[in-house]
Amino acid sequence: MTKVYGTGAYDFKRHHVAEYPVEQLHQPGDKPVEAKPGSALPSSITLSEIQRDRLTMIAAANWSKTGDTSQPKQPFEPELVKEIYQTELSVKEGQRKTVPLQRVMILEVSQYLENYLWPNFDPETATFEHVMSMILMVNEKFRENVAAWVCFYDRKDVFKGFLERVLRLKSGRELSIAEKTNYLVFMINAFQSLEDEIVSNTVLTLASLESWHSLSYGRFQMELCFNPDLIKKWKKMIRKEAKEAAKRGEPFDPSTTLEVQFLRNLIEEFLEILDSKVVPPDRSINEDDQLDANRLEHVDDACVLYCERFMEFLIDLLSQLPTRRYLRPLVADVAVVAKCHLSALYRHEKGKLFAQLVDLLQFYEGFEINDHDGTQLTDDEVLQSHYDRVQSFQLLAFKKVPKLRELALANIGSIDKRNDLSKKLSVLPPEELKDLVCSKLMKPWATDQKLEKRKGEGESDMPDGDSREKER
Repeated sequence: MTKVYGTGAYDFKRHHVAEYPVEQLHQPGDKPVEAKPGSALPSSITLSEIQRDRLTMIAAANWSKTGDTSQPKQPFEPELVKEIYQTELSVKEGQRKTVPLQRVMILEVSQYLENYLWPNFDPETATFEHVMSMILMVNEKFRENVAAWVCFYDRKDVFKGFLERVLRLKSGRELSIAEKTNYLVFMINAFQSLEDEIVSNTVLTLASLESWHSLSYGRFQMELCFNPDLIKKWKKMIRKEAKEAAKRGEPFDPSTTLEVQFLRNLIEEFLEILDSKVVPPDRSINEDDQLDANRLEHVDDACVLYCERFMEFLIDLLSQLPTRRYLRPLVADVAVVAKCHLSALYRHEKGKLFAQLVDLLQFYEGFEINDHDGTQLTDDEVLQSHYDRVQSFQLLAFKKVPKLRELALANIGSIDKRNDLSKKLSVLPPEELKDLVCSKLMKPWATDQKLEKRKGEGESDMPDGDSREKER
């Protein structure tokens, strides 16, 4: 009988995107691995290789609890953590792999995380290398399908500080593309562990209603207009945040908090890499909408892997109701799918997997489900939602763009297809079209100061334009 994954007690979700090649340790005199016909890089190491390795000797002197336990261990040295990270765990720029896998495997065998990194972790004093080393070791545990969070249970209060350090790790520091990918894999693992309370208590704050502070003005008001039940919840949250800021003696500016900016900053970082790092600007798409064959080797494989991982990250966020509920509007607001479709990588020979993941993300973004209660949408509800969006755009065009009067007065059936809409918008020169997309769509479609109130109970509490500006 065919095995159906996900039905067994010990089935684990595996990563779909990449497994990293491993450098082979070989004896002097052996031919390099690349020189051996038909050879492949190994995915495991032998016991003898582990026993004679430099890292094993360091572990025996500092943290390993196997072997000769009578010898006293050396006190914790932050410089040792830094030296191990820089010499053993870092990779050169331009390589597709993000970690030297054999080195990480040896450290995992010696219980580097459990016996050295975690017991000596202090959220206030831990170095960048210390936090990144812990990230790599947690990622390795997930790769090996072993319990990754168990070792953190003995210091749950400190674990929250660790996650907060992870979330702030990029502040004031530029990470390499390999470090960004490792960081992203850790976030994927964290959001795939929402069943673990010590993880979900922190990471779910990144997917809360508070994240809507980072929405554009028009998108924010449109979401509240289509979800009037959230208006009271939003105003209650604002009052609570204002009181907490007053108690701390700080000005009330929720748009600058970590919970608000985290995902938005990640998306903007991804779009920058996708636009300028994967395919250098001087080697982008030519007039025939194709990449020259002799330029294929100039695509940055490490950046391609990062983009693939980021698509996996967003797919995970939109395929789980606890994270989809408030983050889908943010993904739609930034137009991630549309920008990915327009990217050079999407049409590149090396971007086939990326293109498949983008299409999967588009599927989940438009999945026919109510984001707030999880119920399936009927055909009529899906159609009505589509009509509401188109009518909102028509109202904006009617009030703000006189040249689009024909579009504003047209019936929806004549403009809801791409080609038909393009013809209607072709009356605008490029400058005015850019202003429509980048400026006017950021404003509410009814008036500059106040959103047109929809009919229905509770909608009189809709935040007006002035209060929204103060909140931002």
